[in-house]
Amino acid sequence: MTGGGTGGHITPLLSLAQELKAQSPDCQIIYIGHKGDQFDTFQQSSHDFDFTAFINAGKLRRYGTLRFSGLLHPDIFAKNFVDLMRLPGSILVSLKLLRKFRPGAVFSKGGFVALPVALAAKLLHIPIITHDSDTVPGLANRIVGRWAKAHATGMPVEYYPYPKSSTYYVGIPIDARIKKVTPKLHKAAKAQLGLPAESTALLISGGSSGSVQLNDLTTQIAAELLETNLSLYILHLTGRRHEAAVKAAYKKLPAHDKERIVIMGYSQDFHALTAAADLVVTRAGATTIAELAAAGKAAIIVPSPHLAGGHQLKNSQALADIDAAVIAPPNVQPDELLALINGLLNDDGRRFELARNLFGTAKKNASKDLASLILKFATNR
Repeated sequence: MTGGGTGGHITPLLSLAQELKAQSPDCQIIYIGHKGDQFDTFQQSSHDFDFTAFINAGKLRRYGTLRFSGLLHPDIFAKNFVDLMRLPGSILVSLKLLRKFRPGAVFSKGGFVALPVALAAKLLHIPIITHDSDTVPGLANRIVGRWAKAHATGMPVEYYPYPKSSTYYVGIPIDARIKKVTPKLHKAAKAQLGLPAESTALLISGGSSGSVQLNDLTTQIAAELLETNLSLYILHLTGRRHEAAVKAAYKKLPAHDKERIVIMGYSQDFHALTAAADLVVTRAGATTIAELAAAGKAAIIVPSPHLAGGHQLKNSQALADIDAAVIAPPNVQPDELLALINGLLNDDGRRFELARNLFGTAKKNASKDLASLILKFATNR
């Protein structure tokens, strides 16, 4: 299996690997990633993979604010050209790896590292199965998809350009520890985090890498939030790179306010944070949305407009169409976000309605169904 190496790819791959082992204990799983990936989560869960390898794959840099002319910017053009030159070498390394392990199937989660591996699989006549989490397929999977035997999707099939006969709506594999949050589980999660039983918890999460925008917005409105909501605690997942800056920004708050703010650069216990939260403010990453859906949580979504393909904007629109989340403008201002948060914190009925609608989108057997699909093609070969 191949993946981009970001947190959005890591969680589904770990869950999928565990399910593959559950369904076929003798199967061997090889992960091929990109050199330089942040691989902390994989290292801590290395027992899920029989072998890991890293190749120096190239990357096409595309940004949501750039049109084609932007690709000709000297700095971007130079980096893309250098990475393009890496493609032949990465294909050769992929061929060597696939000849060595002779896999029954290659699974592509997307990301630029998937392209050379899939090209090698095509040359060796190895079945390819793709999976797209977002409503917009990534560029790598759009290319790889031409050779794929099956296209698994995280969203309903109508969002995707693949042939309907080979497209399977399976959902997005998530951490098996994430469950529908009952009042009992909600209370237990707060106790686990050291929060008072009667407190209200607001979770801020910018995804696996964090979000400078959400971090800045939250630090600007935190004082007023805490003053207005006397039982409120803020659980702030900043992203490892931003933790020090966020802590510095919070230093100006009074001591009694800082006692009600929990700052984390990263947590392997996102399931506990979502279970404890009464409201979540987050980006529109597909894996995060799937996790909140499985937990049944009310959320305010602030999509990033700067990612290639505008997939977060389209993920958000899919939620807005079914009233499954409050969607803030991508350029939301502090006072606007403050009003949205305060409005939902003081409206239990509306939070329940949003949580119910989002929970209705959850695909509870995503890992199981996707593992079965992969094993089907691997076994047939």
